[in-house]
Amino acid sequence: MTLPSTVTPPTKADRELLAFANSAEFAARDLYAAAAALPAFSDDEKTMLVGFHDHHRAAGQALAGMVGSLATNVRSDEVYNAFRGRVMGSDKNAVLDALRDLENTLASTHLSLVGALEGSEGAALVASILNIQARQSAALGLLVGRSLDDVLVNAAEPLAPGAGS
Repeated sequence: MTLPSTVTPPTKADRELLAFANSAEFAARDLYAAAAALPAFSDDEKTMLVGFHDHHRAAGQALAGMVGSLATNVRSDEVYNAFRGRVMGSDKNAVLDALRDLENTLASTHLSLVGALEGSEGAALVASILNIQARQSAALGLLVGRSLDDVLVNAAEPLAPGAGS
């Protein structure tokens, strides 16, 4: 593997892909806010959910900083609505499984973006975000009692850039 000799900024096409990721991150932020408001969770569990909310907010903000004027800083309603119904309810494990599916979907999406981005600066940022999402997915899976082998598998399909942004 050869590392680039210089860091390359995002291209116009990269900025559009990063704007898509920005809106998906804000959808995740809002889904975690909804889950953290549920009475089914203990204070400690709510603290974890708020922490994951904050990670998605920070990722969205970092992407916005790179995208500039193309960043909407508004959640993707398509992503939000795809998971919203599963994030509500009194069954903690079902909500945590839904959030795990969200994390896996975003990790798969961001992995596909890393391969599509031309600029190394944007690819490095997205790669750093997907690493956190993979860890959050594993934590959520372990919390509901899944095996380690299970939590380390991500079979989620990536979201299509341009959809839901």
